[in-house]
Amino acid sequence: MKISPILQRFDQSCLLLLVLCCLLFFGRLGVPGLTDPDEGRYAEIAREMLVTGDYLTPHLNFLPYLEKPPLVYWLTAGSLKIGGLNEWAARAIPALSAIGGVLAVFWLANILWGARTAFLAGMITATSSGYFLLARLLTLDMSLTCFMTWGISLAYVALRNQAHHFLPWAYLALGLAVLTKGPVGLVLPALIFFVWFAAEKQWGRIRQLWHWGGALLLGTVVLPWYILVGWRNPDFWSYFFLHENLQRFLAPQVHAGQPWYFYIGVLAAGFLPWIFFLPWAWKASVPESPSPEDSRDRKFLIIWFIVIFLFFSLARSKLFPYLLPGLPPVALLVARALSLNPASAHFCQTSWRWTLGISLSLALLGLIGSLVVAAFFPDVWDRIAFILPYPMVYCLILAVSFILLLTNLPSLTQPPYLLLSTALLLCLVLIFAWEKVAETRSPKPLAQIINSRWHADDIIVGFQNYSQTLSFYTGQPLYLFQTQGELKFGLKQRPGNPYYLHWPEQLPELLQQHPNFFMIINHDNLKFFHSLYNGPMTILAQWKNYLLVGTPHDQN
Repeated sequence: MKISPILQRFDQSCLLLLVLCCLLFFGRLGVPGLTDPDEGRYAEIAREMLVTGDYLTPHLNFLPYLEKPPLVYWLTAGSLKIGGLNEWAARAIPALSAIGGVLAVFWLANILWGARTAFLAGMITATSSGYFLLARLLTLDMSLTCFMTWGISLAYVALRNQAHHFLPWAYLALGLAVLTKGPVGLVLPALIFFVWFAAEKQWGRIRQLWHWGGALLLGTVVLPWYILVGWRNPDFWSYFFLHENLQRFLAPQVHAGQPWYFYIGVLAAGFLPWIFFLPWAWKASVPESPSPEDSRDRKFLIIWFIVIFLFFSLARSKLFPYLLPGLPPVALLVARALSLNPASAHFCQTSWRWTLGISLSLALLGLIGSLVVAAFFPDVWDRIAFILPYPMVYCLILAVSFILLLTNLPSLTQPPYLLLSTALLLCLVLIFAWEKVAETRSPKPLAQIINSRWHADDIIVGFQNYSQTLSFYTGQPLYLFQTQGELKFGLKQRPGNPYYLHWPEQLPELLQQHPNFFMIINHDNLKFFHSLYNGPMTILAQWKNYLLVGTPHDQN
């Protein structure tokens, strides 16, 4: 049986994309230690699911933790059960989700523009700095992005090609997005299509998105957990929907203090190295004689990005990963521009040369700035010397790539593939740079010290702080002294939990009952602690501004 050349190109492109994504997202995935707070929090919630057997109500330090829905916790618990309590298993779900998101981009681009553009779009998505790094970190955002990208892509193709059999799958994907991070998984796609229909002045097409079977499927995926967890935890509904969703958007209560233009910088950093080409691609992605269908496709991608960008810019709570679902549409726009007439006048236009010239100038400016810091600011250098060589190498690779493109060497007949090679090299730099950063953010060395000295009657105390990652690595709960934070809701639900000490007199009583202990304490709090406890104690290690102290077992 003969395979058509188009299908063969699709198969080859998709297979190559899968292989490269596996190398990008899984290579050295288990090397850096899990970092505080996010990675440790989500890994510990999954571990406590395995310990307690309670998969309905997520727990953190054995208190109900209902800030987010449980899908990623469930998947991570399964990964830990299969792969063991280690970094690789903990991060496997975001890595797999990243591959799923890239495949969604590939699938949509292949339908819109063919296999060549689809491969470029998938690789641009995978090698964007923000997407690449978050694929290797245990957070909820990559899984949310994967399901949202599939849901939006399937729904758009269902409308575009009158392929309504895709709608149930779109509903399923969006249901999984809601089960990953809450209502935002459905609200954002709804806003995107609402704005697109308004821009197209085709309000009547809204009803084409409705599918009874899809709605039933979405409800089957989403409602059981929300209903059952609300039944078991009566305050869940008000806490989750009002505090954790509506108030986070409207009120500056969590992650506040960022200006309205915060996500301009996030886009610039998170879409490296492709951000240099986005202004050029904004115009160049339009062919010389665009068809009405091509114009609609491009308009939809622009609306997709702008809605997500504005939504999170207007929110009072802002974090870097929130913009992640906005990267796929801009990757598709850049891929479309780079795939139009390669090695022809398309890459000889003045705008292309200006783009390369500005990009080269910025790369050289970054390199020179790093050298200036090293030469003239020794105090700053001492603080960032461990990481600064990596930005220098990053800028150098970018500069060499732009110089090669500007010189227009005869061998460079395919500019997109030189850029892809550059992006792959830059991802390698990011891997080692993040490993250095993770060394400063992971308490794994402290956990190793505790585990090497652990006795059956020992306890771990967090003095006005809580390291979730430490719990994961030691497999032990922490007795928390005057620490609530994100555990406040759980404490209201379980006020008699023995791991929480609210009053100063409770700490000496605990240490009298458990004379062998390890404690994580800020150096500034040592005087306060000594006023409560004057027994034997040894400083075992220092991590950031914290000390690990312990009691010598032979003296107790």
